[in-house]
Amino acid sequence: MRTLAGLDQPFTTSAARQALDTTRRVVIPLLEHLDTLRWTRRLDAGHREVVRDPAQ
Repeated sequence: MRTLAGLDQPFTTSAARQALDTTRRVVIPLLEHLDTLRWTRRLDAGHREVVRDPAQ
C-alpha cells in the first residue's frame, strides 16, 4: 500500500504494475481486491486512487 500511496494520484494500472515490479496478470486482481477492501477506488477504466492511509 505504501508503494501505491507514493504514486502520483490518481495512478494508472501501468504505474502500479511498474512500481510493484510485476505483471498485469498479478496487478489487476490485486487492485480489484484492494477496491473491494476500500483501500483503493477505481475512477475509470485505467485510473485508481488510494483512499485509505497505509500508515493505519
